[in-house]
Amino acid sequence: MYNEYLPPYKAAVDAGVAAVMTSFNVVDGIPASGNKWLLTDLLRKQWGFKGLVVSDYTSINEMSEHGLGDVQQVSSLSLKAGMDMDMMSEGFQNTLKKSLNEGKLAQKQIEDACRRILEAKYKLGLFDDPYRYCNKERATEIFSEAHRKAGREMAAKSFVLLKNNNQLLPLKKSGTIAVVGPLADSRRNMLGAWSVAGD
Repeated sequence: MYNEYLPPYKAAVDAGVAAVMTSFNVVDGIPASGNKWLLTDLLRKQWGFKGLVVSDYTSINEMSEHGLGDVQQVSSLSLKAGMDMDMMSEGFQNTLKKSLNEGKLAQKQIEDACRRILEAKYKLGLFDDPYRYCNKERATEIFSEAHRKAGREMAAKSFVLLKNNNQLLPLKKSGTIAVVGPLADSRRNMLGAWSVAGD
């Protein structure tokens, strides 16, 4: 793990990345979104990361599928492991107060997570302008011709090419090819689940 998987993440932390998102994978039998070793011992203590840790979409409540408890239990586990923000599980929103009242969490753990979220918002300028990034002009800028061209160039440079054994490519115009399966005629799904406004 230290030799293969962690170096790019360590480089991002060293370069000053402001936020880290957990994933759905499991490290030593514990999902990343509730893994104290990963989020606190490694990320914060060993690497000195000071920023915000956010879950992937519903990854906190999906820890229940790993047998780690109900939504309240996995939400508490996740916060104690070092998670700051719960993306869409709503476990933090709906259960942390109960866990605090039951003595399963410390007030400081909640306050530390809140502080890191508020620090991130402050650094983004959201206290001065809460709608800073919500305007039509910026949307137009994001999808500008220059940005689309840069995106296309980056995508082309990131492709992995297959070896062209027996000169199969380019495909010859003779013959037919069958494209089968549930996505065979789905232009939308071919872009992936997070393509947003892709065409």
